This record gives sequence, C-alpha cells and structure tokens, in this order.
Amino acid sequence: MRQFPSLVLCVLMLQCGMHVTPVTAHEFWLDMIDYAPKPGSKIPVVQRTGTNFLGDSYPYLRASSKRFSIIDKLGERAIKAIEGDDPAADVAFPNAGLAVVVYERAADTLTHPTITRFIEVLDGEGLDHVPDQHRALGWPETDIREDYARFAKALVKVGNGQGADRAVGLRFEIVVEGNPYNLDRNADIPVRVLHEGRPVGNVLVKAFNRGDAQSPKSARTDVEGRASISGVPSGEVLLSAVIMMPADQKGSAKWSSLWASVTFKRP
Repeated sequence: MRQFPSLVLCVLMLQCGMHVTPVTAHEFWLDMIDYAPKPGSKIPVVQRTGTNFLGDSYPYLRASSKRFSIIDKLGERAIKAIEGDDPAADVAFPNAGLAVVVYERAADTLTHPTITRFIEVLDGEGLDHVPDQHRALGWPETDIREDYARFAKALVKVGNGQGADRAVGLRFEIVVEGNPYNLDRNADIPVRVLHEGRPVGNVLVKAFNRGDAQSPKSARTDVEGRASISGVPSGEVLLSAVIMMPADQKGSAKWSSLWASVTFKRP
C-alpha cells in the first residue's frame, strides 16, 4: 500500500471538518500513467486536483468515493482500491477496446468568505452570470456556502482501442463523441455535455494540454449540448466543464456546482 505522509494530515483535516480541496483548485481529474496499455495490463490511476492541468495527487478515501469503476465491452466493474493509497488504484485492463474509467466523488461544501473571493473562483469558468443572480436574489455577500460534486472519466486505448465514448450515467458529464484516438491530429474535438442525462447548452468546455502554450482552448455548447474544440495538439488532454445553480435551500448552501472532466491522450 503506497501511503504518503501527507495522508496523515489529510485524514486529520477531514476529522476536524476542514476541507482538503483548496478554494483555488478548480479541476479534478483522473491521470492514467499509461493511456494505451496492452490487454492484460495493470495501470496506476492517479486522482488529481488543481488548475491548468497541474495539480497534486489525491489519495483514495472510501468516504469520498461514490463510484470508482471501469467500463469496457464486457460491462462495468468496480475498481478495488485500498484506503489511503496514492496512486488511488492499479486498474486492470483485460479486454481490448476503448475502456472508460469512471470516478464520482461525494458532494462536499465550502464557504467563500466574501463575494469577491466567490467571484475569483468563478473567474474563467464561464459562470459570469452567477454573481449578478446572487445579488438579485438578495443573498448575503459574506460566508457564501457552496455544495460541489466532482465527476471524472478517463478514456483508455487498450490494444486496438476500438469503440466509442458514451454517457455512463453520471449526474454531470462530458462525452467525447466518437473515439478521440481515431481523430485526425488537426480535427476538432467534438463533445456533448449532459446534465442528468439531458443535453445542456451554454456550458463552457475547456481543453487543457500541457504542451500547448495557448492552453486552454474552449468552446460553448449549443442547445443540443454539443461543442467542437479546435486547435488542441497531440498529447495528454483534459476536458473540463462546470455548471452552477441555486441550491435546493434545504441546507445552508446557496449554490450547488457540478464539475465534470475527461482525460485521454491525443495521438
């Protein structure tokens, strides 16, 4: 079991009710050590949080994990993970084809001390309407509580990599339409964004690539939830999107945000 010293601090923070994820950490994603393994391989998967496709690894914590599985041509199977492991798990890929690693993180809550800090977090996420809506609702501009949930996928080319990405039943998700490993290097990346299984428009989808000085590229979805992102070069790619809506008001949170990501390696 690969426990890191930081896990001790992480567990203590959780026990004390503190939030491990910093306010400045936007994206959450699955980082595969190898995106094109041979059938029968076991590959480590790392959970990461951060910004601009740079972030710290996050240990596997059972209490934070609602769904951690692999989907291939034989269906969906839970991934066996050990509490505190970092990387989160070694994932077996027995079958050739396009495999989807899925992770759903349990919802959590954070508090923004001022509306200024709240706006800083929203900056660059395509949610410019939220502060005006917040003020129009007459909500307080200090101690703004937000519920947030994370939904991540990784697309892995196992052997021939045949197949296509598809909706996997996450509350909020990005679907790469088709198979990203079959795209021409200069082709746009076609995506569809779904909320509770239905297409959602006017969502900003960002494409990060560590080797691209112009990263991220971005596009907004149309009324059918579709967008095409151009100019993304070869290499590891992170697609990210977020939506935010007023919370159900049953709790103390004013806002509820859903964050989706997809990773793969573009040929």
